[in-house]
Amino acid sequence: MNTKINLRIDEYTKEALDEYASQEGKQLSEYIRDILRNHVGLIPNHIEDEYFVIPQLEVIDALNEYENSYDFTYLLTWLFCRYMFPIETNSEEAIQSIKRRVELAINESGFSQELKLEFMKVLNDINRFLVESEYERKQFYFPLKNHQLSFNYNLLMNEIWSKKY
Repeated sequence: MNTKINLRIDEYTKEALDEYASQEGKQLSEYIRDILRNHVGLIPNHIEDEYFVIPQLEVIDALNEYENSYDFTYLLTWLFCRYMFPIETNSEEAIQSIKRRVELAINESGFSQELKLEFMKVLNDINRFLVESEYERKQFYFPLKNHQLSFNYNLLMNEIWSKKY
């Protein structure tokens, strides 16, 4: 028995999903069902097992060295943690460590210039955060929606997901 789910998303997300669905020759609803099945670990009905065998070495070779590093994984984790909890409780030393990782993302990654400019927003916000005096509930601005320093998380995810293996 199939269950119906109604979902509200912004227009940008819908357009991006429509584009991905059309690239795979699918209807939007079919594409979203496959995403949900994959997320919960179910194999979509129309995909055969051979598509799930991806040699690990080919994946690693396709990525730039920085994108495959511990530093980048650490940075991604921190960025998405700030998205959920913009208030920072780490020490200045920890923030300096993050700052170095953001600088590596700008200088050492194979990302597009557009995404590197997004990382510049994060770097500018970190610099502001470090020089600003301490106060209760001090937070970063880049994870906040509708702020001039807002980081484009969709661009980051799309660029990572579009890496050719």
